[in-house]
Amino acid sequence: MVTFLCQAIYTINPKHTIIIKSLLKISLLQLALILSLSGYCQTTSLIVTNKKIPALLEKEILKALSYYPELKHTSIDFIFRDNIKNAVMQAQPRVKSIFNDKSSRIYKIKISRYIQLKEGLINIEDVPEDILVGWIAHELGHVMDYLDRSSIQMLGFGIRYLTSKPFLKLAERNADSYAITHGLADHIVKTKNYILHNANMPNDYKDRIDELYLSPEEVRTIQQEINSI
Repeated sequence: MVTFLCQAIYTINPKHTIIIKSLLKISLLQLALILSLSGYCQTTSLIVTNKKIPALLEKEILKALSYYPELKHTSIDFIFRDNIKNAVMQAQPRVKSIFNDKSSRIYKIKISRYIQLKEGLINIEDVPEDILVGWIAHELGHVMDYLDRSSIQMLGFGIRYLTSKPFLKLAERNADSYAITHGLADHIVKTKNYILHNANMPNDYKDRIDELYLSPEEVRTIQQEINSI
């Protein structure tokens, strides 16, 4: 509805756009008030404050974010890319904000618009919901890992991530661990099984996941340790 109203502005006489925009602003404020009073999902407000979320994956992204209340005030842009080397998704700080104060740093999570399989490409939105939530949860784990790092530490992190396989492995396993401790173990396992047991998934990508990330068994072990506390 909001998209339709916004598009409609440009089909009206320019002399009337100021009035229409004012009415639209009031309508949106009323809508936000109604949603807040009705107990609507808290993450909805994040779309209009500090999160840029593509409508195509809005449901999956909001679901993953709901497990990370610490990221409520963190600016994150979720953006599509046609191709991401060696990855389906990738979390990074925006270069222009890397020297900002930690609290005002902006992060981006790049999402491949398509997934390369042995038999061709599939649209990212055709991947099952729980699998996508697990993928996004892992990337949000990276953001959690970045939050308390200084600008200099972030630069060092980036260099070591690109040049040291042991450090790369540690970073990826840490991101998995953040997702597990935030209640997303089941989604992480489903995502890993989707990759590792998918006959159509490229072998080099499977090998990368198998080598660098927590295995489904390790995820369950960590989950059991957390549940036993």
